[in-house]
Amino acid sequence: MSFWQAFIQPNSESSTNSELDDIKYHLTRLFESEASLVDIDDRFIELQRSNFRFGIEDVQLLSASLDQTQLALRLERYISHFEPRLTHVLVELNERKESENAITFSIVAKANTAQGLKELIFDSKISLNNLKTIMTEDSYE
Repeated sequence: MSFWQAFIQPNSESSTNSELDDIKYHLTRLFESEASLVDIDDRFIELQRSNFRFGIEDVQLLSASLDQTQLALRLERYISHFEPRLTHVLVELNERKESENAITFSIVAKANTAQGLKELIFDSKISLNNLKTIMTEDSYE
């Protein structure tokens, strides 16, 4: 291996990992943030997509009042809305454990990276006690 290949030539794999780490970080911040509960007219489309609305609206209320399918669809909408690098987003909720006050789910999506479209799976867990999110990523090509 030459000096150029080892140290200077851009490494496409590290670039992809950097992009995926950025997506993972952004999703973690999305799930740990609570959106403003101020009612905004639906005609203000750009305001709906702004940082003012970034986060999830009262995740504890959502998890208590919506069934599994509705909650999964709501999470898909948040992800699609605030993470435009992901397409074909699908959220699969896991059964809630009695001993845990958390929502566990998997996010399946395709990511637009510099190397093209990549399929991702993020196993995620949102603790309802403190809104801490844990995400682990599996990548399939």
